[in-house]
Amino acid sequence: MKVSILVPVYNVEKFFSRCLESLFSQTYSDIEYVFVNDCTPDNSMKILSGMLKKYPSRATMVKIINNSHNRGIAIVRNTLLENATGDYILFVDSDDWIEKDMVENLVDRAASTDADIVGCDYYEDYPDKMVICNQHYPSDHKGALRDMTLLRIKGVLWKLLIRRELIVQNKLTFVPEIHFGEDYIFCCKLFYFAKTVSSVGKALYHYVQYNPNNYCSTDSDKRIQSFANAIRMVETFYREEGVYDVLETEILQRKFLCKSSYVLDKTHRNARKWASLFPESNGAWRNINYSFPNKIKFLLSELFAKFFC
Repeated sequence: MKVSILVPVYNVEKFFSRCLESLFSQTYSDIEYVFVNDCTPDNSMKILSGMLKKYPSRATMVKIINNSHNRGIAIVRNTLLENATGDYILFVDSDDWIEKDMVENLVDRAASTDADIVGCDYYEDYPDKMVICNQHYPSDHKGALRDMTLLRIKGVLWKLLIRRELIVQNKLTFVPEIHFGEDYIFCCKLFYFAKTVSSVGKALYHYVQYNPNNYCSTDSDKRIQSFANAIRMVETFYREEGVYDVLETEILQRKFLCKSSYVLDKTHRNARKWASLFPESNGAWRNINYSFPNKIKFLLSELFAKFFC
């Protein structure tokens, strides 16, 4: 069973060596590595060249695609998918790293369960500590889809081993216009089409939290608006597939969680933006486990929206 590890490369020279060491030292042998250089301005590609000399047995398994100009993460991921030939794929961000037996663990689980998707737990890596983030992957289709929609399962691809045919048959691609939340759209579609979801009860991926170039560190308002567009696309997809009625509660709560920063985040608090974004979800806080002081804030925001907007 061949696995394609897909890695976008842009401005990660401080983290890339550790990432590559973890990829090339995997205990599993049948791996194809696909890298897309999105015109990185630093020494990341030199680091990759040096690491291939250190791991000559892996060098024959490597594909490198060099973009002629910077195209952004969504198009890069589409290019990665187009160049993958494995039975399963695994996305790895180039500033993160993985446990040396991650691929072996996920493949073993996929083989024993014939799963379309196999997930795992992960670490959040900080300068002074690692925090284990446990994930629960329901085995029933509806439960898994609900948990992904509401992000009880973190809506990212890098902790999922995915059957490539699932992506090819359903013509799944990333949306270039979405800069934050593109993983969420893709994951919701994956979990909708997947017949079987399984998991490994181990933390195998290291999600680095201290890269200042990570898009998650950019302007909060842009992130909120971009994720709001992602939620709209997921909602449209569910309506087209005829499952919106089953997932309406989760979509409304997801909408509310998206806009909640306009109330809870002191630096971006904005009552009018809160009121105008997804007004149909204004009462969803009543069914979400917020603290009493936060519920008071949401009640006041709801009253403001009702009488002043």
